[in-house]
Amino acid sequence: MTSPTLRNRLLATLILVALIPAGITLAVASLSLREIVQTTGSSGAWDEVAVTGREVLDRIDAEPPGTVSPELLIAAERHRDHLGSSVRLARIYALLGERFLLLLPLFSLALLLLIGGLAIWSANRLARGLARPAEELAGWTRLLGAGKPLPADSAHAERREVREFTLLRQSLRTMAAELEHTREREMDQARMRSWSEMARRVAHEIKNPLMPMRMAADRVVASSDERVAAAGRVLAEEIDRLEGLARSFAQFGRPPEGPMSEIDLGELIASVVRRTGDGPVPVTVDLPDEPVRIMGHLEALERVIRNLVVNAQDAAVMGNPDAPPTPVEVCLTPLTSGAEIRVLDRGTGIAPKLLTRIWEPEFTTKRKGTGIGLPLVRQAVRAHGGEVWAGNREGGGAEFRVRLPITPPAR
Repeated sequence: MTSPTLRNRLLATLILVALIPAGITLAVASLSLREIVQTTGSSGAWDEVAVTGREVLDRIDAEPPGTVSPELLIAAERHRDHLGSSVRLARIYALLGERFLLLLPLFSLALLLLIGGLAIWSANRLARGLARPAEELAGWTRLLGAGKPLPADSAHAERREVREFTLLRQSLRTMAAELEHTREREMDQARMRSWSEMARRVAHEIKNPLMPMRMAADRVVASSDERVAAAGRVLAEEIDRLEGLARSFAQFGRPPEGPMSEIDLGELIASVVRRTGDGPVPVTVDLPDEPVRIMGHLEALERVIRNLVVNAQDAAVMGNPDAPPTPVEVCLTPLTSGAEIRVLDRGTGIAPKLLTRIWEPEFTTKRKGTGIGLPLVRQAVRAHGGEVWAGNREGGGAEFRVRLPITPPAR
C-alpha cells in the first residue's frame, strides 16, 4: 500500500480547513435566518391589528353626526390609510419570507459549493507550490547520494518560492560543493598513498646499486686517460642525479618529520634565491619590510620554494629560447592569518586543460622531469594547513600562489 504524497496530504488538509468552518458558518447562518424570518415574517399579528383597528374606526363611523369632533374623524381616516398600507406590506413580506425559506437550503448549498470550489482551487495551488519544491529537493538529495551534479536553479522559480525553500536549496548546493571537495581530496589522498608506496619501493631499488656505482665512477674519474676520466665525470653526474631522484621518491608521500619551529619566510626566500638565482635566469624578490614569521618545517618549506623557483626558471628558458629570459619574480605578502608566496614567470604558461593535471604524480611536461616536484610541493603545503594554486598571467607566463597559515592545524 503506497503512502499518500505530501501534495495530497496538504490538499486534503487545506480543503478540510476551508470547508469545515465555512459549512458550520453557513449552517448557523441559515438556521438564524430561518428563525428570524419565521418570527418576524408572519402577517397574523398585523391581521389582528387590522381587525381591531377596523372595529375602532367602524364605531367612530357609527356615531351620530356631530357627536365626534372633526379632528378625530381626520385622525381616524389617516389611521385607516396607514393601517391598510402596513397590512399590505406585512402580507408581501410574509409571502417573500415563505419563498425565501423554501429557497434558503438551495442558496446555502450553492454558496457552500462555491466556497468549496474556491477552497479546492486555492488549496490545490498552495499544495502544489509547497509540494513541488519539496519533491524536487528530495530528488536533489538522491543526486547528492549518487555523487551527481545538481541541476541549475531557475531565477523565476526562486523569486516565486518561499524563503525557507530558497535557503534549503542554497544549503544543499553548499553541501554538494563541500562533498565534491571532500571527494576530490579523498581521491587525491588515495592516489598519493598509492604513489607514495610505489615511490618508496622505487627509491629503495635505486639506492641499492648507487653505492657500488659511485665507487666505480670515482675510480674511472681517477684514470690517467683524460677521455676515460671525462666519461667517469659524466657517470658521476648521472649518479648524483639518480641520488637526488631517489631522495625525492623517498620523500614523496611522507609528511614532514620532527617538531615545528618559527620560520622567517622573507629570510628563507632570500636564502633560496641566493642559491638558485645565479643561473641563466635571474630571480627578483619583493619582500615586506617587516619579518613574516610562521610555524613550520624549514626543510619542507625550503623545498617548496626551491621547486617552484627552479620550475619557473625552466619555464622562462623554454619560453624564450633565442632571447634573454625575463627574470622570475618571487613575492611575499603578509596576511592577517598567515602569508602568501607568489612565484611568477614569463614562460609559455600552462595549458588550461593541464592546470589540474600538473599536480598528479605521473604527469610532467619536462623531457627529464620526474613528475613528482609539484605533487611534493602540494603535499608539503597541505601538511602545513595551506593551499597552493596555479594559473596563467596576463601577457604570458605562469603564476603559482602558496598560502600558509601562521600556525598549522594539529594533525
